[in-house]
Amino acid sequence: MPDLLSPWPGVLRPMSAAEEFSPATLSDKIDGKAEVYLSAGIAGMRCQRVALASAPQTWIEMFVFDMGKPANAFSVFSSQKRADVADLSLGDYAYRAGNELSFVHGQFYVELVATDESPATIDAAMAAARAYIAATAVAAHADVSTDEALFPREGLVAGSVTLLSTDVFGFDGLKDVFVAQYREGADEFTLFVARRAGARDAAAAAASLVNFFVKDCGGKEIGRMPSPAGAVLVDSGGSFEGVFVTGAFLAGVHQAPSRESAERWVKRLGQGLAGKP
Repeated sequence: MPDLLSPWPGVLRPMSAAEEFSPATLSDKIDGKAEVYLSAGIAGMRCQRVALASAPQTWIEMFVFDMGKPANAFSVFSSQKRADVADLSLGDYAYRAGNELSFVHGQFYVELVATDESPATIDAAMAAARAYIAATAVAAHADVSTDEALFPREGLVAGSVTLLSTDVFGFDGLKDVFVAQYREGADEFTLFVARRAGARDAAAAAASLVNFFVKDCGGKEIGRMPSPAGAVLVDSGGSFEGVFVTGAFLAGVHQAPSRESAERWVKRLGQGLAGKP
C-alpha cells in the first residue's frame, strides 16, 4: 500500500508499510474498541507507524478512520473525548490528551499515538496532522455548531456536547442523539436533543424511550407537564428522567437529581427548542 502521507514531514520517516482494515477485520488491529467505530458506520481504517528522524527509537502511529460522513467522524471523536484534554485549533475539531492527538477532518477521524509526550514528539505529531489535512480533500466538513446551540449555556460543562450513534442511555432503539453534561451546584446530569424526520417520528421515539425507562429500567411514570406539552416524568429510583417532543425534536433530561430539577430543565430546554427548525 502507498504511505498514508507522501511525503511525510521531514522530521518523520516511515518505520513500516501502511496497513488497511475493513469493518470485518477492524478488530484484528484494535480489539476491544472496534465496536465504537462499527456502531458509528465506519467504512474502513488505514494506519502506519513512523519514527522521528532525529530519534529512531521514538515513533508515532497514525490511524485514519473513514467514517463515511462528517457526523459519524464527530460522533466517534466526541464519544471518546475525555475531560482532561487540551482543545486544539486543527482540522474541524481536535484535542490533545497526553501522548495522543485526535482530530476530525471531514469524514475522517484521525488519531496519532506516540511513544511519549516530549515537545519534539508532539511537534512531529502536529506536523503530520497538518500535512494530512493539507493533502486530503474532503467534500464537506464537520460542523455541529447549530446542534450545540440548541443546548442552554447556563450550567453546560464546557466541551461536553457529544453525538451518540447508538445505544443511547443503554437503549438499543435510540440512535443519533446529541447529549451534553450539566452541572448545578454539586449535581451533574445530562440534557439530550435529537432531530427526527418529523413530529410523528419524534413522538414514536419519545414513547419508546419512556417505555424503556419504565419497563426495562424499573422506573415509574409520575406525571406529565403542561409545558412543554405532554412532557413525561419518570422516577428511576433516585434520579429522574424527563422526555418531551417539540416539532421534530425528541429531547429531555437524563438522571436529574430531583423531580423539581427535572421539571425545571425540561421547561428550560423546551423553551429554547420551541419554534426551531
